[in-house]
Amino acid sequence: MIHLKSKIEGKTVKYGGALKLFKDAGMDIGGGWEYDHGMFDTILFQRKETTIYLRVPFKVLEGELDSSNTIIHFQTPFVIKHVMNVGLDEEDSATMTVAGLEQFQAPQNPDAPIDRQHEFAIDAQMKLDQITEDVLFASI
Repeated sequence: MIHLKSKIEGKTVKYGGALKLFKDAGMDIGGGWEYDHGMFDTILFQRKETTIYLRVPFKVLEGELDSSNTIIHFQTPFVIKHVMNVGLDEEDSATMTVAGLEQFQAPQNPDAPIDRQHEFAIDAQMKLDQITEDVLFASI
């Protein structure tokens, strides 16, 4: 994992405005969100079973994430590498469904070491800088 320094860290904004800015920059709300926290993310690199993400986490200060007026507070952005398990999961090899094999498996390594750290840190920082000024302008 590579932690990134950014002016976005510590800023407080309305979720609806931030969601639009991040979507316009090609980032989406990550699938692991809850009503009290979440993260915006995007894929920086993907090949075969390896995916490198830029993630911008936040916590909810007021409201719940299903409302555009919810107040969120940004935490430290980071780059993370996931290595997916592309083979049969030996523990779940008996997990068969009527339609075939179970399609959802845990990553082989959800926080794998990142090769070319400097390169990915620069790519992530450039992506983050694209939206930081707009988000800072929208700060409460």
